[in-house]
Amino acid sequence: MKKRVLVLSCGSLAATDMNMALKDNEEFEIWGTSIYKNHGVYVYKNYIPDIPNMNDENFIEVLNQKIKEYNIKFIISTHEDMCVFLQKNKDKINAITLCSDYETALLCRYKTKTYEKLKEYDFIPKTYKKEEVTEYPVFVKKDNDQGARHAYKVNNSEELELYTKEPNMVICEFLPGEEVTVDCFTNKNRELLFCNPRAADRMLAGIDVHSRRIKLTDEIKKIAENINSEANFRGFWFFQIKKDVSGKFKLLEMSTRMPGAFSLSRCLDVNLPLLALKDFDGQDVKVTFNDIDIEADKQFFGKYSLGISYNKVFIDFETCFKDIEKINTFVMMYLYQCVNKNIKINLLVKNKETAIEFLKSNKIDINLFDEIFEVSKDGIKNLLTENSILLSNDDNLKNEIRKENDKYYCFSNNIVECLIDWRA
Repeated sequence: MKKRVLVLSCGSLAATDMNMALKDNEEFEIWGTSIYKNHGVYVYKNYIPDIPNMNDENFIEVLNQKIKEYNIKFIISTHEDMCVFLQKNKDKINAITLCSDYETALLCRYKTKTYEKLKEYDFIPKTYKKEEVTEYPVFVKKDNDQGARHAYKVNNSEELELYTKEPNMVICEFLPGEEVTVDCFTNKNRELLFCNPRAADRMLAGIDVHSRRIKLTDEIKKIAENINSEANFRGFWFFQIKKDVSGKFKLLEMSTRMPGAFSLSRCLDVNLPLLALKDFDGQDVKVTFNDIDIEADKQFFGKYSLGISYNKVFIDFETCFKDIEKINTFVMMYLYQCVNKNIKINLLVKNKETAIEFLKSNKIDINLFDEIFEVSKDGIKNLLTENSILLSNDDNLKNEIRKENDKYYCFSNNIVECLIDWRA
């Protein structure tokens, strides 16, 4: 039986990428949960509902019930506060949290604790009391937050007064240069096995939507090694640095959770969540990777849940295969999804011999189709039932079908992604 790992909460970008990293693994089985319905239900095939908020008094009790019911062995948290909570209460929770220990999670959660712990190193930025600020700009950020949340460039004393009214604000030197995130992995022996820096060229809603791998310089490597020697990291972790006015990197923050854009490292063939699972499972791990330049660009990509059920797909050969310049790879992805779900695939052709010749020449196995019907346009309408759908780019045909029966559903191949089940 596969060892089960629960991602809490599973609706974030990092959680979506973790699902991609682990969903086909032969040793571990990934499950997801969230305190409210979010993107995770469109991504996770294995989803556990009804988890209360971490601050609810019965959270640990319910979590342990779910751990027992679903035979969960490991937990991955996607938020810093949850990392701290789970590690603080690890003796009460009946699963292993893939995270550095409580002291390290707490150290990472508070910038004041981070800067105090590492104050002897020259990569720690200068910090000020409010009355010590004489030159601007400076940078003000909340002690226990992350990324760009509650973080402000302050240009004058009036702005300083305004932004320090919020509780637990830290005043730092302003760092105008390049910002870099460094994905890291440390094994159970505290050996730093992986260190991959990436620059964020474009941000959206706090997420690196365009990132690129950059060179691991001696400066960045030394910072990583020094941090790793001072803090008791285990598994995946990351830190963020930014250049000061002289071009020297200074530490912004560090974290024990999985970074939101770790997929850039995964594309080097470094599966950080899998490495952590193996390490916490007591296995020895090694890290090798494809040492290549890589860029990643992300945008909002829809995943859909359609309120219909069907057990047959009819696909119009003429408009979905023969009359297009190239084979639609989304269509092929969808058809193999149908195979996995035991949905019958029926091909509709004008001439069976011509269709088979085309399929063979394009390396499409005719056994992919349960039946091949040689049929006219009117014949297509007669084949459909309320438990089937039609893929066709013939708008006139689809309009006629819908007029006859609004329970017959038709889709063009340019919207076939709405039929993809990303949980499959």
